[in-house]
Amino acid sequence: MNKLKSLQKDKVGQFMIFTQSSEKTAVSYLSQNDWKLDVATDNFFQNSELCIQEIVKGSLERKKLEQVYNRYKDPQGENKIGIDGIQQFCDDLALDTASISVLIIAWTVRKATQCEFSKQEFIDGMAELGCDSIEKLRAQIPKMQQELKEPG
Repeated sequence: MNKLKSLQKDKVGQFMIFTQSSEKTAVSYLSQNDWKLDVATDNFFQNSELCIQEIVKGSLERKKLEQVYNRYKDPQGENKIGIDGIQQFCDDLALDTASISVLIIAWTVRKATQCEFSKQEFIDGMAELGCDSIEKLRAQIPKMQQELKEPG
């Protein structure tokens, strides 16, 4: 997704969330359909065999994301990751909570409230990044940092 424009990245993320498909599938369908989100999703769902494969794959990834989320969720607040969970999340990523990398992750997943992630933000953001594990997210961090440095 490095070479995509901001609007295209947004459409890829929306396509992935709506269809529960991979980034590769999203880029393929959107580019084939002139980056028209509604046309691309219609074509995706009309291709039932691929659609079923992607939905099954997406549900498996969703289960992995739920497992990652459950590791960090607030024991008192079922639908959020609080300060302790964020600290553990950062520790697992080997990041200081005050580092620029944490801010990049928060911005990328569109975190709305300081010092917490809602369940929806966390799962949708991780899915949009194509990360269903901490290891995959850790591998994405240098790419996200580079994207921030590149103009345009």
